[in-house]
Amino acid sequence: MSRKQIHLKNFDYRGSSTIYYLTLCAYNGKKLFLHNGVAKVIIDELGFRGRVSEEIRLYCYCLMPDHLHLLMSLSENYQKSLQNWVAAFKRYNARAANLLYGVSPLWQKNFYEHVVRTDESLPRITEYILNNPVRKGFVSKWQDYPHSGMGDSFPV
Repeated sequence: MSRKQIHLKNFDYRGSSTIYYLTLCAYNGKKLFLHNGVAKVIIDELGFRGRVSEEIRLYCYCLMPDHLHLLMSLSENYQKSLQNWVAAFKRYNARAANLLYGVSPLWQKNFYEHVVRTDESLPRITEYILNNPVRKGFVSKWQDYPHSGMGDSFPV
């Protein structure tokens, strides 16, 4: 049985000109990211890959109990595909969460991506991502949620 194709056929997932809205889900929909240590590992790794290794431009993120939303693009320094980046990111976090906290498996196999078109509003998508914990009733304003934030400014 073959897996369902969830990515665009014949789309080049390399290069820095495309902005992606990604959703990465916890294994079997479990609320694995409620563990503060695991959440810190994931958020710290996002920061590292954005600011230190400069693989991505991270516009915003929100780590919910069972999934992660990202609005990002690959940087010019990163010469591999989006799928390669997500696989490496998930692999590192899975290894760290297992070694540090005994949490395994961490991630669902696939991920969901939406290629942001030029006619879409980046501020609207950002607002949607950041307000996820507000819609779920965790906080009354997104700034009070400890596992979300803004990153780089949008490209001009």
